[in-house]
Amino acid sequence: MTQQSEPSRNHDARPLHLKGHYRSGRDNLGKDFFAPCISACTSYKRGSGFFTSRALATWAAALPRLARSEDISIQLLIAPRLSEEDKGALRSATDPTERLALQQRCADDVVSDALRYLTDPAQDELRLELFRWLVANGRLIIRFAYPTHVDDPGMFHEKLGVFAFAGGEKVAFTGSANETASGHSSNYESVDVYRSWEAGDGDRVRTKEQQFDEAWVGGEEIGLKVLGLTSALIDRIRTTAPDSFPRRKLMAEQVLNKWRHQDEAIKKFLGVRAGVLEMATGTGKTRTALRMLETLLAAGEVNGAIVCTVGNDLLEQWVGEVYGLMPARRLTVYKHFHKHHDIGRFTSHPAGSVIVVSRGALPSLLQRLPALAKKKLMIIHDEVHGLGSPSCVRNLEGQHQEFVYRLGLSATPEREFDEVGTQFIHDELGDTFFKFGLAEAIERGILCEFSYVPLDYSLTEGDKQRITACYAQRAARKAEGRPMPDTELWRNLAAVYKTAEEKPSIFAQYLNSHPDVVSHVMMFVHSKDFGDQITDLVHRQTSRFSTYYDGDHKDRLVEFSRGELDCLITCHRLSQGIDIRHVERIVLFAADRAKLETIQRIGRCLRVDPTNPRKRATVIDFIRQSEAVDGTSADEHRRNWLVDLAKTRRQE
Repeated sequence: MTQQSEPSRNHDARPLHLKGHYRSGRDNLGKDFFAPCISACTSYKRGSGFFTSRALATWAAALPRLARSEDISIQLLIAPRLSEEDKGALRSATDPTERLALQQRCADDVVSDALRYLTDPAQDELRLELFRWLVANGRLIIRFAYPTHVDDPGMFHEKLGVFAFAGGEKVAFTGSANETASGHSSNYESVDVYRSWEAGDGDRVRTKEQQFDEAWVGGEEIGLKVLGLTSALIDRIRTTAPDSFPRRKLMAEQVLNKWRHQDEAIKKFLGVRAGVLEMATGTGKTRTALRMLETLLAAGEVNGAIVCTVGNDLLEQWVGEVYGLMPARRLTVYKHFHKHHDIGRFTSHPAGSVIVVSRGALPSLLQRLPALAKKKLMIIHDEVHGLGSPSCVRNLEGQHQEFVYRLGLSATPEREFDEVGTQFIHDELGDTFFKFGLAEAIERGILCEFSYVPLDYSLTEGDKQRITACYAQRAARKAEGRPMPDTELWRNLAAVYKTAEEKPSIFAQYLNSHPDVVSHVMMFVHSKDFGDQITDLVHRQTSRFSTYYDGDHKDRLVEFSRGELDCLITCHRLSQGIDIRHVERIVLFAADRAKLETIQRIGRCLRVDPTNPRKRATVIDFIRQSEAVDGTSADEHRRNWLVDLAKTRRQE
């Protein structure tokens, strides 16, 4: 059995999963190495040659990611790329004072010209403000290195850097990459990386940092003359720098960038008018759909809407979201699910109305709705994968074509292993017109990063006997003339794997060494009986837990959402649609072969929590090793996918 420790909640470098070497072609240096380190570090020491004023301005484009707070410390040691005229003047200057003055002027000119470039109206004002504030307040210190080790020196060309992180970890790197956009992506470059937490790397990190610190000071013993900016230039920068750290502008830009996919999706939908919006859980599918509806209402293209999905909790959530339109649009909101029965009232007065309806009742609603009314209504299917179920295929074929504006929403609309159902969704609503997945959402900071902890388990003799019984049942059915469909056999086998006898004991061992796993956690189990075993284990650590199965009172979910409970043990009903931001962990005792349910379940813990800006989620999973020599088990496929996804880092 393999157990991996859950990471510390400290904002350290270890979750970055950095490699020891990056090379263009195989890697994207900017995306895979520089951006993750820049976005997480608290200080950055960088030495690099070939710096022009334009290169310095280009480097400043990273400042909104690098300078997330006024506590950042940046030391930039660079060699200015000199013009042939400047090189000639320096060679001709025999007087040391004259040479020093020329070197200082060249250094100041690099920064002055970079500021002029950043002041151009086409540039982002925030980068200019950050640059000025950081320099004026000593958070960005720029020094210029001139070699003195030979009579006719070239330029300082040592390329190294050191990132430091809040937990004390450090990352040093050396290599050919310049501190420019082309050095990060366009050029063919490579860097070697040393991580302080890796065995054998600690000494190299200390050596590289010592080399930088020595070069930073300069001196004859290392053959470098090092110059800072003149006080006159720093004073000039101070006069134009903002009085305080431009936090609000920085946050505003991050918010603007973060959610721009919604605007892109809306624009595309208004062009195609029908189709499926595929967006990761937590990226704003509901808000985007309602903004589409608001736009169409304002333009007079529609006068009402039908919102269809499944699950009372999700339906109630939609009702609340639709009520948010009320200040702008005088809409009557009807409900038809659970104890609410408003189909008749809605079909009598659909104009100026919205009905939130369960999918099971949709055939009745559409049969009673006049054809002319449909043309002026938008229909929205949330969790649209459910529209491809056999009952919907039977009862709803051709029922959507009279709606001009048709929208499907899902984190993954494809019904794996069900081509008929998937094709039905596209026949009724249209093709997928926009995608925004988990990786993109994590990179943009909409969802938080996460660590993946796979726990290996094996089948016991009891499990193997249950599997044998599944095949025996299929054989008996065949002998009786009632053959068992493959899908039924697969469900029966999956139930054995999801309730494997070894899982509770493995979890108990993990729980002993990680007692905090019962805090801010949702645990997904296959059945109540299996859940009872897990309940006994959790109860040894905390009494602040509950179950939430079919038939359990909704108050338990409310208590968990308020933080009154630390742990919720549940089945399928919480896989989709519910937004509880303080969840930091999920435990997958049961996971389907298809990605759909796993995407929904891990989405429960990936939501960003405004009260915990450094939140990092953890997904704990159970993996059965394949016993076949010719294939990989469904668990191993899921593990490989999640291992790769867990490497995704925030880049904006």
